[in-house]
Amino acid sequence: EPPATATDFRQKFQTLVRRAVEHQTFKKGEVETVRRIIDHIEVVSLKRSAEGFNKVNFSIGVLNCFFICWILGAYPEHIWLVYLIESFYMIPRKFYNMWRAKPLNQALYYLDFCWFTNFITMATLTYIVISGIFGLELNAGFREVMFKCAMGVFCGVLACANIALPFVACLFHDVNTMTGLFIHLMPPVVMYTFVWHHDKIVEAWPSLFDFSYLEYGLTYFGGADSIASCSTAFYFTWWVIYVCFMLVGGGIDLPKKFNADGSPAQPKYDTVFHSTMRDGACIAIGKFIRGRSRAENLTLMETNMFDKIDFCVYMILHMIAALGAIYVSGFLCFKSIIFFRLMLGASIVIAVVRGANRYTYYTTKMYSRALRKEFAEQLAQSDGGAKEGYTRLT
Repeated sequence: EPPATATDFRQKFQTLVRRAVEHQTFKKGEVETVRRIIDHIEVVSLKRSAEGFNKVNFSIGVLNCFFICWILGAYPEHIWLVYLIESFYMIPRKFYNMWRAKPLNQALYYLDFCWFTNFITMATLTYIVISGIFGLELNAGFREVMFKCAMGVFCGVLACANIALPFVACLFHDVNTMTGLFIHLMPPVVMYTFVWHHDKIVEAWPSLFDFSYLEYGLTYFGGADSIASCSTAFYFTWWVIYVCFMLVGGGIDLPKKFNADGSPAQPKYDTVFHSTMRDGACIAIGKFIRGRSRAENLTLMETNMFDKIDFCVYMILHMIAALGAIYVSGFLCFKSIIFFRLMLGASIVIAVVRGANRYTYYTTKMYSRALRKEFAEQLAQSDGGAKEGYTRLT
């Protein structure tokens, strides 16, 4: 009977090995090899446990998802508060992990647009809460402009990012992955309640929110005060800041393994641009735009030696995708509650499927691939069949 979990597999495998060793059924040297295999399985298990793969984190992750769904269905007027409270835990917790990431510090990932958007959202909601508590007058124009910026960005850029970005997945045990899902999915959910349940929000929080501008109607296109214009201005505010940091502030050189004179560098910090390029964007840009060979692209991915032209191409493509999302997805979400629900539903389904794929890998393929990688040299020196098997599975 096959083992139900990876832990059961490991325990059953260890038992079989002990019995075999006791009966001396292995040739000389094979016992040590099996012990190395067991040790490596233990290393992989401990690594996953250190990353948070345990029943406590898994249970908390599942329960939190049920909690958010319950609040959204039963009390949509309070979902913004859930977002605000949880963001003050999840985002700093992920930052702590990113700061300690190896081999490169990932703290500068927080300069990316999605993080920038969530920081502004947290600051705005906090300002609204503080103003309500202390009876401070909040400018009506400020409320309307921030709503317009959020409408296009949340329902455009972030909603489409949920579908397009492969790392946005539902992994209940992993706070890093769940925070990535949180910052991309929760803002559109909050905006859904602002647009379609604003009456309940005003009734529950009369001293905090005022959606009177929704009563006389907002225009998505047309004029400098339209939703599309405000969202575009918000995006380009970040775009200019990020470009200046990367090109003028030296951000593009931080992860490089070699200095301009060819001497080895000691990189410490990574950026989202370099990470995205290493994850495959370099292959596409190099092949279709820059005309580089695959070998050249792989070398750049290994050394992080991307140039300013690569970065400019990346930012232009980023801009096209973001503005396209604002003008299409944002507009449709603003006009149609059905389309808005479809976008949220598609985002959830895709995130769950990605998470299911990852858990399937953990329980069926992770150990075999780890072992094949560890014993690649021995497998390569064995007969042709073993070598071919290794090639196919990895």
